[in-house]
Amino acid sequence: MKFRSGNRAVGVFFVGMALFYTLPYFLELHNWGIRDWDLFSTITAVPIGSIIDYGQFPFWNPYLLGGNILFHHPEVAVFSPFIFVHWLFGVIIGLKIQVAVCYLIGFWGSYRLAQSIGISRIGSVLVSLSYFGSIHFALHFAEGHLPFTHFCFLPWFVLLVKESIGRPSRAVLAAGILCLMILGNGAAVPLLYTTLFSSLYFLGLAIQESEWKYLRNLALAGLGGLALSAVKAVPMIVYLYQNQWAGSPHESIPFSALGSIFFGYKHSLLVQNFPEQVWAWHEYGAFISPLLVLLGLVALWLAFRRSIIWLALLLFFLALGLGDHGALSPWSILSHLPGFSSARATGRAFQFVIMAAAFTGGIGFDLLVERFKRRGRNVQAVPIITAGIIVLTNLLLAWPVASEAFRRAPQYVHRSDLFEQTIEGSQTAYRNYLQNRGSLVAPVLSAYHPSRALVDQAGNVMSEFVQAGAATVLFKEYTPNRITYSIDGTQPGEMIVGMGFDVGWTVEDGRRLTSRDGLIVVPFGPGTEKIVLEYRTPYFYHGLLISLISLVGFLLVLFQSRRISALIK
Repeated sequence: MKFRSGNRAVGVFFVGMALFYTLPYFLELHNWGIRDWDLFSTITAVPIGSIIDYGQFPFWNPYLLGGNILFHHPEVAVFSPFIFVHWLFGVIIGLKIQVAVCYLIGFWGSYRLAQSIGISRIGSVLVSLSYFGSIHFALHFAEGHLPFTHFCFLPWFVLLVKESIGRPSRAVLAAGILCLMILGNGAAVPLLYTTLFSSLYFLGLAIQESEWKYLRNLALAGLGGLALSAVKAVPMIVYLYQNQWAGSPHESIPFSALGSIFFGYKHSLLVQNFPEQVWAWHEYGAFISPLLVLLGLVALWLAFRRSIIWLALLLFFLALGLGDHGALSPWSILSHLPGFSSARATGRAFQFVIMAAAFTGGIGFDLLVERFKRRGRNVQAVPIITAGIIVLTNLLLAWPVASEAFRRAPQYVHRSDLFEQTIEGSQTAYRNYLQNRGSLVAPVLSAYHPSRALVDQAGNVMSEFVQAGAATVLFKEYTPNRITYSIDGTQPGEMIVGMGFDVGWTVEDGRRLTSRDGLIVVPFGPGTEKIVLEYRTPYFYHGLLISLISLVGFLLVLFQSRRISALIK
């Protein structure tokens, strides 16, 4: 598509909108974020620190819950382009820039997707700001849910798969978009819901247009994305299969809460809007303007066939978001499947209710404009004013929510050369990291294990404990992937190291490691010896090989796309 002047103006407008939505972040430029911002600031900083401070590839994270996986954690971004932003500007400012950039990508992708189904330029702007500019994303971003920024790739993925009929390069680009999502923070919730939404959307499109190549190309793009990102996807999938996280199969939202969720104006990270509210409000807030609903009803009345896919998606994701209301409810059924068996917070499905309402409303907006054109100049402005009120309402709701995110003044601390674990309350993980201290109290989101540590009855945290035999520790050094000991063993035995054990820990000299209560147990012999423990992500090199081969194929298809298109035709 040629970048016409109208689209250029829209692009500039979206830059302004992205800056508006994140301006409260930048007004408190150096302030730290509240709630989950503390966690994601930490797991963003650890990979950079591993490389810059220690010259080690970021395989392991010793700073959260007694040590846990890092590189193949679904929500850790090591190979994401954003890591350069975090490195150049620092983690706090870099993450704020990430949100702003993802707003821009999400706005533009939603706009392009709306245009691809025939919605006008102004209607597509309305769709974009109604969906990606919704309070749903503003709440999640303010909470510090950095993985949700990677939903910005969802409309691009759908658009490219949609355009891939007869244009193989589009399916390849869709695979690349999915790869960015996986290599970034989006390999958990965004990947799961992108897969579900795309599957349902293209199933509906295939039925409506009798074009089953949509499903074929979707499958190829999905597999291609996994292959390109195999360096992370392979070890991640293996690990998640071996260490499954229990979900919330019986979670539900009462029907009586739908009014405050979709049509209420009381939105804040701190608000309680219904008695049965389990999570903070960021997991529920999904405001839809009543005017957008009216535009959607216009679309259903005047262009039912064109709107029916979006209506079906709206009803499905509304039912899914309501959670467990019986054995046949979508949440109950999906909870038996991989991915959703570990899912929680059913209200996350409501973003697709907003999305379906936005696209239906965009169709209704165009129909209304066409009808009002015939009635003279006096009423032609009505649809534009209606769209303006919808967008303005979203802006006014988002600003105070974004203003809640960065209320913590920065803390300047001294970094110790000696790593140690510490027991402290919440909201201390990032500060502890800066001090070279591990947080034994941290959100469970950071790991798939409970906290693992050596703590005596007095509450003191120990780095090691000789549980059998006798030995004296002469020297120890903790770095992210490597723990080095020099010990003098007077009697052979075993020493428990105060670091969580996962498959991937080995000893340099090949001696066998075991685990006890989730911690590393290393044997030692008589005399003075050096013990070097190292962690490497299992299947990392297998995945890397697949990624490199896939990248070569990716580039070849892009370069040969015209020839392939000619062969298909």
